[in-house]
Formats: sequence, C-alpha cells, structure tokens
Amino acid sequence: MIATDSLEFFGPIVDRIPDLLPDQALVTPHAPPVDDGPFLHPSAHPPDPDRATIVAVIDHAIPFAHPLFTTRKGHSRIAAIWLMEAQAADRRPDIAFGRELRGPQIDALHCLGDPHAAYRACGLMTAATSFAMAHAGSHGAAVAALAAGHDPTDDRGRAGPILAVSLPQSALADTTGSLAGLFIQSAIVFVIARARALAREMSAQAGRTVRPSLVVNLSLGVTAGADDGSAVLTRLQDAIATRTGWELRPVFFVLPTGNHRQDRLRGRLAAGQKIGWHIPPADPTLNAIEIWGGPGEALPQVEVATPDGTRLVVPLTTTGSGRITDANGAALARVVLQRRGGSSGRPVVTIIVPPTLPAAARAPCAPPGLWHLRLIQAGPSGCHLAVHRDDRLSGFRGQGRQSRLVEPGYAPRTDSGRWQGADDRATTGLIRRNGTANVYARGRHQIRVGASLARPAGQISAYTGLLPDGAPGDVTAPADTSFALPGLRLPGIAPASRQRLSGTSLSAPQLCRWLSAALADGTDISDRDTLLTALGPDGGAPDRGVPDLPWRCVRTD
Repeated sequence: MIATDSLEFFGPIVDRIPDLLPDQALVTPHAPPVDDGPFLHPSAHPPDPDRATIVAVIDHAIPFAHPLFTTRKGHSRIAAIWLMEAQAADRRPDIAFGRELRGPQIDALHCLGDPHAAYRACGLMTAATSFAMAHAGSHGAAVAALAAGHDPTDDRGRAGPILAVSLPQSALADTTGSLAGLFIQSAIVFVIARARALAREMSAQAGRTVRPSLVVNLSLGVTAGADDGSAVLTRLQDAIATRTGWELRPVFFVLPTGNHRQDRLRGRLAAGQKIGWHIPPADPTLNAIEIWGGPGEALPQVEVATPDGTRLVVPLTTTGSGRITDANGAALARVVLQRRGGSSGRPVVTIIVPPTLPAAARAPCAPPGLWHLRLIQAGPSGCHLAVHRDDRLSGFRGQGRQSRLVEPGYAPRTDSGRWQGADDRATTGLIRRNGTANVYARGRHQIRVGASLARPAGQISAYTGLLPDGAPGDVTAPADTSFALPGLRLPGIAPASRQRLSGTSLSAPQLCRWLSAALADGTDISDRDTLLTALGPDGGAPDRGVPDLPWRCVRTD
C-alpha cells in the first residue's frame, strides 16, 4: 500500500521524530495499554444514521473542547481526536506519540468547567512542553469551526460526527512545509481507521449496517514538489477516494488551491534560457528552488550565478547530492539531483541556499541579492521551476522572507493597477501564474477550492493559486469580505474569542461543510464530477457564497 511504501520516502523525518515532538508526547513502554471505549455518547450519535456524514479535520491547535463541537446536552460531537503533541497517557498499537481522546473522554474533560482546563490536562498549555492552545486564536480553530462548527442547540450538527488530528507545532513551524508530510500521512491513515471503526459503532447503535460518507478537510499545502499528481500524499488520497468495499461510502478530500498566485514562485525554462532568483537579505531561513524535467527525459544541467556575477555549474551529472562552492571552497548551496518514479520518472534538481542571516557567527551564509539560473541542458519539454514557500501559519513567530523569481519584462499588475489573473498565452514569459495551486491538491479525485470575495460576490481573491488550466479551483468560497477588508471574522480557541484570518484555507472547509450537509440531505454525490453537477452550471468555478454559520463572519448591512 502507498502508506507503507512511502515510509522509505519519509525515512529521514521518521528518524527525527523524537526531536520534533515534546518529550511528553513520546509513548514509553511503561505506559498502560488503552482500553478502547465508545466514540460517542449515545445521545451524541446522529439521529438518522442513514443520513449521517463523518467530517474529518487535519490541522493545528484544534480546540476540541469548544462549545461549537458539542450537542444540546453538552456531549462532544468529536468522536476521536489525535493530539500529536499532547502528553502520552496510554499505549495504542497504531499511535506512536501523542494522545487520542474519544467523545466520552472529552465529555469528562468538559466536567472541569473550563475549556482551557481541558487543554492544560492534556499538556497543551505549558511553556515547558507545548504552548499550542495558549493563544486567543489558531488556524485549526478557524478551519474546524468552518468545517463542522454548530450552535449546540442546532441538532443539524449531530448529523456530522467529527474526527480530528491536531498536528504538532514543529511540523508546521518549518517555513517550507517539508516536515509536515509524514505527520499528514499519519493523520490520514488515522482518520480512515477511526472512520471505519465509527461506522461499525454507528451500525451497532442502529441495529443495522450503516455506511456513512467521509469528508476530509486538509487546509494545508506546499508550493514545490511533484505537480503532476505523483506526490506521495496526493497518490494516497486518490487511492483512498477510489477505494470501495469497506464500511464507508465515498471518501472525499477537500483542499485549498493555495495563496501564492502573485508571489512569482513558478516558472518555465527551455535549454539555454536563464531567469533571476532574488534571495532577500536578513532572512534567517533556508531558500530552495526545484527544477523539474519531463518524464523519462535527460537530467537537467544548471548553471548558477551569484549576485556578484560569479558563474558556477551545479556539480552533478548523475543522481545524488553535492555542494556549490566559491573560489575559496566555501559552500554557497547544497544540491540534490533525483529522478522521482524510477528510470521513467521525472528528474528534479533541488538547490538549497543557506540563510542570508546566519544563526551563528560561523554558520553557513549566502550572499543576498539577485542570483541567476541558466538551464544548460534539458529534455525537449524544458523544465518547470518551483520556489519553496517561506511562510508559516498564523500564530507562528519568525516568518522567513520569501525568495522569488525575477524576469525583467514581468508585470505583477495590469495597466489598470489590478493584480494579474490567469496567464495570457500571447504575452506569457518565463514566470507563470497558471500552475501555482497547492501541490498537495494535484490529484485526480480531490476537490480543490479557491478563495473569493463576499462582496462583490464571486470575484476571485487576487492571491488564489491557479490550476494548470488557469482555473481557481473546482469551486470557490469567500475568504475575504472585500478588496478593502481582507479576511473573515472567525471563532478562536476560547469560546468568546474571535480572530480575523484570510486565505484559501478558509474556503476549503466551507465547501467541506456544504458537502457534508448535502450528503446528509441525500444528494447523490460520489466524486468530483457529480459534485460539480450538484453545484449547478457556472461559467467558471462555481462560488458557494457566504455560508450559513452560527456566527456572523461578514457584515450583511
């Protein structure tokens, strides 16, 4: 299975897990084995299990004790949550770190009388271990509320039992997102296993076989990697979405298209062409770029020019790793040459430049300024360029400074001052906006969601990443009030807190919310195509409009 085969791909990260988690999260051999209990209190089960849809959220700092995830009687609608950096309290055969809580256990923590007391009891509000929940808001709080939050008095919430995984801070603190892959894969496997077990519990509760659908929201992404659907996480999701014959009806994965359309992170070169790569000063993080060739084509050969004009050839002609050094032998960059997918797969050269603001006096340091990349040799289809993102989710300190591609004739705005939309074939140069969508969202069966404005309704937000054909996704949903007022007003971690966030990460859970409700209402949706049919015809990607939520995220006057 893909999940097992890909462990080799994530091998270096697997070996680092003890360093990426707080000590409290590591399960010890002396921990007592778990005694699995029920997922939900009987009164929290869906009133009509034949019309229920399980909603899963994979994110960071999910406030599992929030009233939006409870029933009228105060019982948790969260059937299971894996808190990856919580204090390990027991041993489970399929969880190597952190702690799983099920509905009745969350109910017991509710008895403490304060949601923050529940988080402290799990070790999530202690500076010495994990401070994930010691904030007014978080990305996970907003996403989970949009995907599955309901007023406790609204019984519609019971039709969508919740599964969740709260990812560790270390996985998302890395500005490139490269450490998150293993944890996301583990989260997906956990969600599928618990959804199947929950379906069996629902069947036992109903006294007949029940097969609920599952909608998984993953509002995370990266800008670099295999953009043809061959990435490990993408193939895993496609394989699950097409699986039949188990306890679940169709499984849907809903992802955002990303926020990097205007960031000049994508380009295309033919042999002999060159492009600028601006690496900013005072950047405490690494900067990296990937140069992808076509399937089965020759390995690309690249020349790098530093800001002072020194031209250096990447010293690799076969797969492996090496360094780019200056005349004095000092390392300026690390280089990795791979062929993903065997001899017929795509070759990729990754150039990794050290920070321009080193952490210590003798640490590697790169010169800031305008570097240049020239493609000396490539296959007939040329090469795609992908710059790694250099940002973090809201709530994380220490943002990196984003590097970007530079082309003299590229205009970031139109003559009227508006941000550029999709590429125009007649005027497109080396930098591309088509194909800037989240690399995790390049599968054949995922549902890709872009961001729009609440007013004027349906207008695409300028940052929304585009699919290779220039579409902003399969569907769009509001993530901004207007051009003048970015973002939406959303719940935070504390019951009374609010936060303003923006981005396609907020659009995806709105589609997740609509889809789970549509499935619960009996709408015949089994894949991406039938979903688009259910949304109705539209000239482009259909827009869902402002969602029906138990709080006001956009002013209506």
